[in-house]
Amino acid sequence: MMMQGSLACVNCHGLEGHGGSVQFMIQRVEVPDITWPELTGQHMDHAPYIEETLKQATTQGVDPDGNPLEYPMPRWQMSAQDLNYLVGFIKTLK
Repeated sequence: MMMQGSLACVNCHGLEGHGGSVQFMIQRVEVPDITWPELTGQHMDHAPYIEETLKQATTQGVDPDGNPLEYPMPRWQMSAQDLNYLVGFIKTLK
């Protein structure tokens, strides 16, 4: 749900972080699963995430290998404390 034009992780990745097919503007996009087991598991296209690379993905829009994340993933600006809270929350998603 978008409130007052703001966008949050939940708008695309869902309440439990499982992602899926999401309507974004005038197109449908496939949004990845951001649960901790999924992020830290083996992937064909990049190394597994660790806390630091998840922070880089969130703020710089790059995967663990430094490749740009796909559109429409935004680049978030937040304090170090908020970023730590976000990573802590994502670690609870199963």
